[in-house]
Amino acid sequence: MEGNDFLGEDVSSNVRRYEKMIRSKTQDYFDLDAIEGIIDFYIQHGRYKRAADAVFYGQELYPNHINFLIKLAEVYLLQEKYNLAQAELEKAELYEPFNPDLFLLKGEVNLNLGMIEEAEFYFERALAHTDERIDMLFEIAYVYDDCDLFLDAAKFFKTIIEEEPALEQAYYELAHCYDMLLQFDDALACLNILIDIDPYNVGAWYNVGIIYGKLNKHLEAIDAFDYCLAIDEEYSIARFNRANAFVELDRFEDAIIEYLEVIRIEGGDSISYCNLAGCYERTGNLDLARDYYTKAAKNNPNLAEAWFGIGITFQKESLYPEAIAHFKRAVLLEPDNAEFLLVLAESEYEIGAFKDAEELYLRLLEIDPGMMEVYMDYSFMLYKLDRLVEAIEWVRKALMLDNTCHQYHYRMVVFLYAAAKEKEALTHLEIALSLHYKDYFLLFEIAPELRNVPIIMAMIDSHKPDSL
Repeated sequence: MEGNDFLGEDVSSNVRRYEKMIRSKTQDYFDLDAIEGIIDFYIQHGRYKRAADAVFYGQELYPNHINFLIKLAEVYLLQEKYNLAQAELEKAELYEPFNPDLFLLKGEVNLNLGMIEEAEFYFERALAHTDERIDMLFEIAYVYDDCDLFLDAAKFFKTIIEEEPALEQAYYELAHCYDMLLQFDDALACLNILIDIDPYNVGAWYNVGIIYGKLNKHLEAIDAFDYCLAIDEEYSIARFNRANAFVELDRFEDAIIEYLEVIRIEGGDSISYCNLAGCYERTGNLDLARDYYTKAAKNNPNLAEAWFGIGITFQKESLYPEAIAHFKRAVLLEPDNAEFLLVLAESEYEIGAFKDAEELYLRLLEIDPGMMEVYMDYSFMLYKLDRLVEAIEWVRKALMLDNTCHQYHYRMVVFLYAAAKEKEALTHLEIALSLHYKDYFLLFEIAPELRNVPIIMAMIDSHKPDSL
């Protein structure tokens, strides 16, 4: 058996044996491969303090093993202790002055320190001294990618493609860089080259669909996902995103078919259940919507969206106490979710819990002082409770934040007329009609009696666009 195979098989056992040794404060024997496997295990699991301790233990056993210096530098780098990493690499370079992995790490340290030219110098040295040029190009590109320097990463992925045109992974990575740079056309061009090389590359078609989705070209996205499914009809992630595209197009019945198929293939998960429930909700099938939201909540009790969805189905049936109970569960999970808090406030208002609703509206304004829906709903509640002066004052506050919001002006017309401030009301009506004429019906939703006010109707007629 090869050493690497043995290591891959026994690394967990070695970690357990190592940790038992630490707990019992005894001594045990580990060969070099075992120690390095333990270090890599801790690094992969983000347990950097443990990784460093394992390095120190390895150095006690094998004081002349230079690779431990490089491993320790890697751990310090992951902990963002760049000066310590630099120091370990300087020590290692004294013993191995042409180690390409050492130069790669030096470049990464310098890049994280913002020393771009120094980083480039070490990356060039890494490439000059490696026997695995393509692998090193990937490693350097990933370093730039991890630092969110996607343009620089793209340069290296392009180099890989130039040198190995059939290397599929490089096209994916280059497309990812373009995606992160919001250069979606370039990402599509890159993926299409890969498709030209391999027309049956399901991953390439899938990523094309994802990019089209980001461009809001949902029909094109569906076409791309169709190609995925023609190649592999069990490729459930393409089916899932095909369903999402149907949702964006308000084709909920089509989306339902796709989500059900995903659940058949994958066995169902909280997100699929939740998305399917949303489609049933939008098609008016509240019983099935509630059933699937409930499945999602049972599958993942911490999924706030599922509890909120159950509440929405009850709210749509005017079963407000049941709705409130589920909205509160969602808010416990996501206390600052403005959508959840707003709908909860609306439901509290519906059952006459005005104090609770008011507390929620004020809490929402602390979270988002410019949230239009809060000013509209809160001022309306105050108006209905005959707290007219306060209602007007809250709309004034809203207008101070956004004087171009026609909804505020229409709302002010209603409140000012109720307060017998007709002249000021007409001033706001003039502004509202100028900003958005078609929404004048907002007046009559709250105060239908204003249709009987001649001056209001005359002003609406005088602002009517010629095209209407």
